[in-house]
Amino acid sequence: MHRQSFSSLHALNRSQSHTSGIPLPIPANTPDLPLFPEELSGGEAARAAAAAQNEIIRLERVTSTTETKDFAISQGNDTKPSLDSESGIEINIQDSVRGSEDDLDVVRKDPVEYLPTELMCHILSYLDAESVKNAELVSHAWNAQASSRHVWREVFRHEYRHGYRAASAKEGKAKPMGLGRVRPNQDWKKMYAVRRALESRWKEGKAAAIYLHGHKDSVYCVQFDENKIITGSRDRTIRVWDAHYPWPCLKVIGALHDRSDSAHISPLAINPQPDSPGSTPFISICPPAKSASELMKEDPDYQDYHRASILCLQFDEEIMVTGSSDFTCIVWDIKDDYRPIRRLEGHRAGVLDVCFDGRYIVSCSKDTTICVWDRHTGELVKKLLGHRGPVNSVQLRGDLVVSASGDGIAKLWNITSGLCIKEFASRDRGLACVEFSEDARTILAGGNDQVIYQFDANTGELVNELKGHSGLVRSLHMDNENGRVISGSYDMSVKVFDAKSGELSINLPGWTTSWMLSAKSDYRRIVATSQDSRAVIMDFGYGLDGIDLLEG
Repeated sequence: MHRQSFSSLHALNRSQSHTSGIPLPIPANTPDLPLFPEELSGGEAARAAAAAQNEIIRLERVTSTTETKDFAISQGNDTKPSLDSESGIEINIQDSVRGSEDDLDVVRKDPVEYLPTELMCHILSYLDAESVKNAELVSHAWNAQASSRHVWREVFRHEYRHGYRAASAKEGKAKPMGLGRVRPNQDWKKMYAVRRALESRWKEGKAAAIYLHGHKDSVYCVQFDENKIITGSRDRTIRVWDAHYPWPCLKVIGALHDRSDSAHISPLAINPQPDSPGSTPFISICPPAKSASELMKEDPDYQDYHRASILCLQFDEEIMVTGSSDFTCIVWDIKDDYRPIRRLEGHRAGVLDVCFDGRYIVSCSKDTTICVWDRHTGELVKKLLGHRGPVNSVQLRGDLVVSASGDGIAKLWNITSGLCIKEFASRDRGLACVEFSEDARTILAGGNDQVIYQFDANTGELVNELKGHSGLVRSLHMDNENGRVISGSYDMSVKVFDAKSGELSINLPGWTTSWMLSAKSDYRRIVATSQDSRAVIMDFGYGLDGIDLLEG
């Protein structure tokens, strides 16, 4: 007596004729055992193998030797598909034996009725958002479980786990993540819906324009967090703005010689290029501005401030560092009302960029040098020499510094040795900006040739070229958490590229009336500055119900 043997799932599949998929049933409040979606978690291969073994046992129990032989050779016969109900994996087989399921003593129970609430919520928390939404529709009992805060908290955290990892890895860096703050009775389901709606706006390029006016000349630099926006200008001042409605200027830092009110600039001064299709604001807002005299100290000590243009700045929760055309950097105490702590002197020309971490402050200059300072003492630790042109931009990751220069070369330096360990060349002319990924694996550089170069920091290989600008690429920002690269250009546009593919996702032309000089972003907005004396907030979350839930 010969018995057909199925040694594996593949052998079982080969012995059957072609079948079509059967949709998985949705669990219901019935005695039937609910079937869960395929992608609950990993281990599909193991479950599939177990399902195949279960099918073999079932066939041996319910069929005779003759029926088993008939089953093995029944390819092409009039058969009907059945579904393996034990494994939860959708495996279709051709079963010519009708009614065999009825011979099995299978007890089916609704898990919601029999499992403790905590355990059921834990099981549901492994599902993706769409599966949880489907589970909510099964019955009132399932809805109560699937709608719980615990389930949606895990769904939200799993979906945006990269942001949580980045937040835990950052020490003291004030960067909005869109993960919300911990509060009682947090509405995680609403947070997920708001985050999804926000992502849809990013894909559509749909944002409001909020214009911050008050500076009297070109605004060279910007950085922001959840609560404030800080800008630096050719008018020798630093302005601190409230990041929330109605976005007032809170403070002016510097020796502003002309304290008259700045000229009003229309918020509707949008100048899209006719040959550059892209997204324009769905609403433009220009908050009222206070005069500088209302926002500055009555008798400032001008020696404490910069005596020329503010070209660059960076801040964290404790300090702000600014660089100026007066050849110096100033370290400010943010917690003590932006009190100047010390001035860093060592360059022989304007300071074009600054960056810092918990140990070092790094500055670069038109004098072709890079200075590394001790953050806590202000002592000059190292001077990096090697560029043949102005060093326009620097970024710092641990003991590594990457720089971009007008000589057309980006260099990777080791702070400890003070040596250049790798070079990255542009194809044509100088580089104006550089970015270094959080994991120190990717370097972006842009400049005169209108191309953004993507290099592998370890091998030095040119990985990709991001194209789309028609003018000098003046500013770069890598948003690692959200997979975006933000660029600002002399073509008066801000562009958003996909960080993985390098494809242009959003084109934002003519939101200001002159060159874009700096652009930074977070999960919700882009803040860009221009030569036309304004900063513009490109707010993709403007007017979204519940957007405040995402604030940290």
